[in-house]
Amino acid sequence: MSFQDLEAGRPLASRRDRPIGKQDSTQAIASGIFQINTAVSTFQRLVNTLGTPKDTPELREKLHKTRLHIGQLVKDTSAKLKQASEIDHHAEVNVSML
Repeated sequence: MSFQDLEAGRPLASRRDRPIGKQDSTQAIASGIFQINTAVSTFQRLVNTLGTPKDTPELREKLHKTRLHIGQLVKDTSAKLKQASEIDHHAEVNVSML
């Protein structure tokens, strides 16, 4: 929605007005970003433990697994974002052809 739409008095589109696929895609991307942020916070907390008395081989293994998990989350979320972008681009092309 643009400022021109608002000035013309067009109603705001609510989340339920969007196509189901787009809503699911948006929710999946938001969820992925949330999971990435949570995992990065965990990773940072673990990194801050390095060099302390709690620094153990188990901690370092957990750090390694967390790093791998973050990489996978980023890869998955990036793919979902790319897919959503392609769907949006395709929808814009269809609308402009009318």
